[in-house]
Amino acid sequence: MYYPSRQALGDQLAAKLDKYRNNDSIIFCVKESSLLTCVELAARIHAYIYILQYSEVDDPYDTTRQLGAIIPNGDFILNPDISPSEYDYIYSNFSGIIDQGKQNAFSEINARDNLNEKFNMDVLNNRNVLIVADILKTTFELEVALNVLKPYAPSSVFGAFGNITMPVSDKMHLESDGLSYMDVLPNTIFDDDHFFNQPDNYTEEQKIKLANNISLYWA
Repeated sequence: MYYPSRQALGDQLAAKLDKYRNNDSIIFCVKESSLLTCVELAARIHAYIYILQYSEVDDPYDTTRQLGAIIPNGDFILNPDISPSEYDYIYSNFSGIIDQGKQNAFSEINARDNLNEKFNMDVLNNRNVLIVADILKTTFELEVALNVLKPYAPSSVFGAFGNITMPVSDKMHLESDGLSYMDVLPNTIFDDDHFFNQPDNYTEEQKIKLANNISLYWA
């Protein structure tokens, strides 16, 4: 499915999520490229925004994929496409490289600007959390997001997406309270921007500022 813009996708998702309007929901943005969709959705349903931050750890055995991710507290999240036994085999052969990669990833994420400096993580407790992305092709970001949520106790976790693949749909059905999406993609090589007729009309810095201002406004 194609969309006029990411803002237009946010409007379409808001129409499907009216039950979350004015109830202090948290929009959990799993991709920075989805920020305009999240900002538009947040403005429509009067929600806060949290932006997922993590640093990838490359797979030394297969350079076409990520072994996993380091989140801000230092935890390592294994790529769900890699089984624990496969990880153990890779680690047994590349332990030094992997350990160094984890250290580098932790240093990198701590050196970045905090995209959620005005966001108190405790507000994730007892709130409806909406995991949101514009286009989501793999379950990698979902795995990271769900692990970030583990220390907290949301009232519910619900997915809201534009185009997704079947593995994403299956994972959300298994590990959340439900989901809403616009279209299911077949396997595709197109990048995310391919599905939007208009490019984003804000810089990355402007989008982050919009997301933070939305959260501050509803606080």
